[in-house]
Parts: sequence; C-alpha cells; structure tokens
Amino acid sequence: MGLGTVPLQDPALAIQEMRRCLCEIGLHGIQIGSHVNDWNLNDAPLQDFFAAAEDLQCPIMIHPWDMMGKTAMEKYWLPWLVGMPAEQSRAICSILLGGVLRRFPGLRLLFAHGGGSFPLTLGRIEHGYKMRPDLVAMDSPERGPREYLDQIYVDSCVHDAQALAYLVELMGPDRIALGSDYPFPLGEQVPGAGIRNLEIDPKAQARMLAGTTLEWLGLDADRFIDAT
Repeated sequence: MGLGTVPLQDPALAIQEMRRCLCEIGLHGIQIGSHVNDWNLNDAPLQDFFAAAEDLQCPIMIHPWDMMGKTAMEKYWLPWLVGMPAEQSRAICSILLGGVLRRFPGLRLLFAHGGGSFPLTLGRIEHGYKMRPDLVAMDSPERGPREYLDQIYVDSCVHDAQALAYLVELMGPDRIALGSDYPFPLGEQVPGAGIRNLEIDPKAQARMLAGTTLEWLGLDADRFIDAT
C-alpha cells in the first residue's frame, strides 16, 4: 500500500495533492516531514492542511528529515544518531503541545522510529508541562501530552529490545505498527524481528505486525487474503 508526498511549503497545493493522492491515484495516505522549513507542525500556515486531512480521513506518517543541529555535530553520523530522534520529539511535541490534536481529534498520525526520543523523555516533558505551564501549556491547557498517547501511533523501529518493551508498556500494542526503515542502513535488517523476539501475548504480537497498520490505514485484512 503506497503513501504519497505533498508540498507542505505551499499548504494550499499540499491539500490539492493530498486529495489527488487519495482520490485519483489510489494511494492510502501520505508521508510528511518533522517540520516544514522554518515551520513546526503546529504553526498557523499548516492548520488548514490538517483540517483537510481530518476531513479526508487521510492517514499521515511523519518521518524525520533535515535534522536540527547538523552543522554543530557533523562527525560520527550524529545528525542521524542524535538529530533524527530529536526531530521526532520535536514533531510530536509540536502536535501535542501546539493543540493540533485538540483542534483536529480525528487525525490519524503515525510517527516513525518509535517516536524518536519522545517516549523516553515523556516524563521530563510532562513534568515541564506541570511545573511551567506558562511556557509549555499555553496552547494545550486542557490536557497534558501523556493524555494524547491514545490518539497517535508510532512504529516499532527502535533497534533495542528493552526500548521496544518499554514502548509497548507505555503505549500498548494497539498504538505500535511494524516499522523497518527499509532500505536505509539504519533500518531493521530483518523486518519484524524486534516484534517477533518480544516475549508478549501472540495476539499483541500479531496486532503489532499487521493489525495496527491496518487500523491506521483504515483497511480490512480480508482484502489481503488470497481466496484461491
């Protein structure tokens, strides 16, 4: 099932292309980046786009790109090792703290790379939300970031068994989809191996291997079963 991409630097054109992807080409969702040039995902120019995505029930996968701090950490592949997880936390915080899901609760968002550094720093983020609401909670005073976990999806591509087990404990298998990052070097070399190696209930494992993705995309498993 393919996803499209849209020119978010021009939100009006992005809405047109999103409709074309879904209604004309037959794609099943779109993928966007963790920010758009100087805009974070909560910035005002993008809100009409998210409103249209909710109206179209368009699944959106958010993948990190153009990592922050590249010129400050050029060695050791640090933009990919440090910047990329930070980009995902930037994207999730922008969506949750920026009130995007409060305004558009029907959005179907999936964040790649297990949500990056967000899950492991959620305690810090939540603490900041409570201790400095004047700085953190001004656009989302009703609900803290932890209360939105049942409205977002992440994938399983975290490269560490303990990290994946923690992600399952934090979000539950219903919010975690198989992720491989294929064909990149940082991808899971045997797609699904991390999920299959977890000591969890087989139903939860099956949910993560396929069921969560099907739900996010709004697809029925029966269409993939060969009737012959």
